[in-house]
Amino acid sequence: MAAHEQVWAKVNAPVDRGAAPLVSALSGFPKLQTLESCEDLQGWAWVTFVYGQHWERPWEDLAKFVLGFLGPALMAELGDRARVSIQVTEAGLYRAEMAVQKGAIPATAKVLEKLASEFTD
Repeated sequence: MAAHEQVWAKVNAPVDRGAAPLVSALSGFPKLQTLESCEDLQGWAWVTFVYGQHWERPWEDLAKFVLGFLGPALMAELGDRARVSIQVTEAGLYRAEMAVQKGAIPATAKVLEKLASEFTD
């Protein structure tokens, strides 16, 4: 639990050029917090994130968002060009990772922007 009341704020940060459209598009989901991103050398870009009240309900909001909304919506639009998974870290923290083939980044960013504009939580 946070020692002080938490509020959401948008933060500008340097990211790999290939991952930047994904990070920007994901910022359209008000309760999503990106943690890491990378444009890797094997033809993919990825972003890790948490969602919702992750300090109070560490897996519940994330699982509902990823498994109940984002994952199915991305697969319907992009097929195997994108994937989303949930992981438990060594420290016991819950994280999601979205990986996108580099060639599908522009299409994925458009899909994410559309989904964010229609999403109600």
